[in-house]
Amino acid sequence: MKKLIIILVWVILTGFIFLAIEGNDMKEIRTEIEIAAPPTKVWSILTDIDKWQEWSPVINKSKGTATLGSKLDITMCGKEKGTDGPRYYPKITKLDKDKLLQWSAKMMAGFIMTNGKILKLEETSTGTKLIHKETFSGMMVPMMWSHMEKGVPPMLNSMNEALKEYAEK
Repeated sequence: MKKLIIILVWVILTGFIFLAIEGNDMKEIRTEIEIAAPPTKVWSILTDIDKWQEWSPVINKSKGTATLGSKLDITMCGKEKGTDGPRYYPKITKLDKDKLLQWSAKMMAGFIMTNGKILKLEETSTGTKLIHKETFSGMMVPMMWSHMEKGVPPMLNSMNEALKEYAEK
């Protein structure tokens, strides 16, 4: 019985070490969209955090100020229509007017999973190119990565399309 417990503890410990090492590798999902509106207009929509739920199909509630170091309060949409999904509190880590909004959020605890959002605007001859990235790191990422690779791009793309429609009207 003692041997079985020792083997079980060793397997669990080895698993945690593996996840800790693998989870330190940051994973990234990237999407892009062209928006026929100037970067200043797209920026004003992106930095009006309190109104994200008015145009984004993936956000139920959003509160906060787009200033460096500020903490936001974001509630995603739930699986069932009209229900709340996960709620998190990202902190704005980089801000470059009309060009870059970036935040980081700890899911549970930082070593378990950290999520980052990068919204980068590039001026084009027809308006704005939005580069929308989500980054993930932490122990849970290796176990959840295949699910995130399938589920996150459609979510980002729906948000991108909604932003495009809102900015172009």
